[in-house]
Formats: sequence, structure tokens, C-alpha cells
Amino acid sequence: MVSKNNDKRFVMKKRVSGFYVMVIYIVFTMVFAFPGDLYAKNYKKAKNIILMIADGMGYSHFRAAQLFNREINNKDLNMVKLMNSGHTAYLVNDTADTTVTESAAAAGQMATGEKMTARVVSMAGDRITEVKSILELTRERNMATGLITTSGITDATPAAFSAHVPERRNESDIAAQQINKNIDVLMGGRKKFYLPSDKGGARKDGRDLTVEAAAAGYLFVETSKGLQAAPDNAKILGLFNMNNMSFEIERAKTSEPSLTEMSIKALKILSKNKNGFFAMIEGGRIDHASHGNDTASMIHDILAFDEAVGAVVDFSAKNPDTLIIIASDHETGSFNIIGRSKESKDYIGADMGAIAKINTPLETIAQKIKDDTRPENIKTVFKNYLFVDLTTDEIQIVANDALKKMDPYNYVYDYSHSIAFVLRPYHRASWGSQTHTAAPIQLFASGPGAENIKGIMHNTEVFTVIKKALKIK
Repeated sequence: MVSKNNDKRFVMKKRVSGFYVMVIYIVFTMVFAFPGDLYAKNYKKAKNIILMIADGMGYSHFRAAQLFNREINNKDLNMVKLMNSGHTAYLVNDTADTTVTESAAAAGQMATGEKMTARVVSMAGDRITEVKSILELTRERNMATGLITTSGITDATPAAFSAHVPERRNESDIAAQQINKNIDVLMGGRKKFYLPSDKGGARKDGRDLTVEAAAAGYLFVETSKGLQAAPDNAKILGLFNMNNMSFEIERAKTSEPSLTEMSIKALKILSKNKNGFFAMIEGGRIDHASHGNDTASMIHDILAFDEAVGAVVDFSAKNPDTLIIIASDHETGSFNIIGRSKESKDYIGADMGAIAKINTPLETIAQKIKDDTRPENIKTVFKNYLFVDLTTDEIQIVANDALKKMDPYNYVYDYSHSIAFVLRPYHRASWGSQTHTAAPIQLFASGPGAENIKGIMHNTEVFTVIKKALKIK
């Protein structure tokens, strides 16, 4: 007969043995499972995906906007708060045919996970075979989808998620495909590709896609007030300008919504889908300002993008199953902050106060000079719009458009680079070209799946991160 003491010792040994087995299992899982499988079942699945793209924004663009916001607006960027989550990476973007990408290839690589060739919109190198985008994959899962941009809705970045064409300039075809995709929210500019020529549009087939969209259940809006009045359960086609939407620096003079307004309305609509949603939100005019070497407009459009980031972060605080990814597609313009003014003996950096005075896009200023290149007009334009008194030598540089004449391959816009060049010692902001560069760019994230953003990554991996966060095989 076994004693009660023996029974107790047996039970105790069994408990201790079970405890050690559990400890060994946990240690084994932590040591072997986690490093080898960052997408292990232990990580929560994302319900919503918000991909935000700051088109053309490099590290120096970001830094200039941060310094401007601190000095002029006395606050830091929302992007910095999100970056402090720790999930950050360098992003490179070489394509199937070059180390310096253009926007269609860059966006297509993020949208599809495949390397693209220049100017092709989400198609294989044969320009025939379509490559499925993450938006299309999420639609197949009955998720809501939305595309929002301050550029044109048919421009390269939104097109890469919503269409397949062999040449990005085929924007009338892109528009037709977007309506047929049944995307819940479409907002941006370039209304002309939705309208026939007899209504002031660019379509040559006679189709009015705004009418077709209405028949397909879309509410068509053209102003900020129209967008605000739209119900939160509507499908929205918002086209706010015949061309690109206005630069943020002059948006207050228009009836157009801000990127934040568009984003908030889109999130209200998309979040009503019980299956979740995918949204791509683009600050598209950062790139255009950078192509034109327009420091002031570039900074203001980054700040507008950053305000939208703040709205998205607020949404994710209430919806923690949301993965936010912030990325650029490429750097534009070889922008940098330089050290010295005409008077300084030591490095002093950018004059944000001087930049803050400007409230007119550089493309408007350049046109005023192009229309009248007399020295007295150039001097007046600089004084009235840029608050700078030019020297005789500086006036001659602008009048002759000297920089473009020296390198017409990388300076493609009349007068704007020559203007930016003579502004260098006044603003201490420098532009090296008017084209894209191969400089590594930023990628950072927050939410389920964000832990997989780290190190140096290729932009095709953005697609992979999103797929795995949604558990799409």
C-alpha cells in the first residue's frame, strides 16, 4: 500500500516536471520560432491597411519640413511621432530596367511586388500581361478600397493600384478602368480624363465617366463643401480640378479640399466595411514642387501630407487593427539644406523665416519671368513675390536661364532652376536637378505587421508586408 506522503511526492514531481516542460517549450518557441518567422501566428492580423505615399520626398525634404514646422509653427511632425514607434527602414527602388525610377514603375513595384519597367502601369515587361495589385487582391476579399491623391487620380501612383496600361500617359484608359474596378473612394485631380472634349475634357471617345460613375452608384463631388456634405455611406468620385489639384501653398484660394479632409472622409466611408479596407493616400504635389525646385511649395505640401498622417494616426488609435505604412516612391530634385549666406562666415543653415514669407508657387513666378525677361521685370518679380533684391549678375543668370542651358537633360522646366539657384544664398536651400534620383528614401510603419519594417528594403517588399499582415498567401 502506497503512503499518503508518497502520493504527495508523486504529485509534486509531476507538477514540477510539467512546469519545466512548459518553460522549455516557451524558450524553444522564442529562440527558434520568432527569428525565423516574423509573421508567426503570435502576431495579430491586420484588418485595415493605410499606405501613405509622399511622392518625391527624400530625407532632406523631410528634414526641411521638420525644421520649418518647429521654427515657424512651433511643433514637430506627426510623422516623427509615428517613426518613434521604432519600425523604420531605408527603402531602395531600382526597377527592371534602371537604377533611377520614374513614378509608374516605383508605384507599380509597391502595388504588385514585382519589378516594373519605366512608364508601364502594373504590367509585365511584355506590356501585355497584367500584374495583380494589392488593391485588386483586397477587393477579391470583399474589403473596401480607396485611392486619394493631391495629384491627378489618373496619375502614375494611383494608376498603379487601379489599372493596367502599357504607357502611363494613357490616362483616359486608366480613368475607365478605375470606374470599372468598383473602387469605393476615388479622390484627386485631372477631371479632364473623365470628361469628353465637348465638356472641356480630354476624352476623345465621347464618354462622360462622371455620368457612368453615377449610374454605377457613385456620388460625384467637385468641391470641399460637396465632399463634406456627402453621406458617410456613399461611394465617392471626387474630382476637384481639371488638372492636378492646387499646391497647398495656394489651396485656401480655391474650393478644393485638403488632403486631410479627403482622408478623413475616406476613412469614415471605408471603415463601414466589416471586412476591413485598403486605402492609398498620396501627397502627389510634393513631387511636382520638387521637379520645379520650389522649396516653399514643397515644404507646405509635406506639411499638408503630415497633417493627413495625424488624422490617420488618430483613426488607428481607435482602430488598433490598422497597419499604417508611410513611404516615399523616390527622391526628386537632389534637394538639400546648405550652410552659408552671403554674410555668414560659419554654417547657419536654411532661413525658414524667409521661406515662410512666400505664398506663390514658383511655377507662377517663373511664368511671369518667362513672359517678360527684361531685367527690370525680373528684379520686380523677385522683390514682390520672393522678397529678395537681386544683384545685376543674379538677374543675368535668371534672364539667360543659364542653368537649364548648361544641362538641359536634368533641368527641364524653363527658368525655375535658375531662379532656385540664385535663391541659394538667400534661403540656403539647394537643388541639384529637376529629375528623380536613386537616393534611398524613407519607410516606416505602425500597427499589426509593422515589426517587419526594418533595415534596408526594396520597395517591392511593401507589397509583401501588406499581404502577410492580411494573411494573404
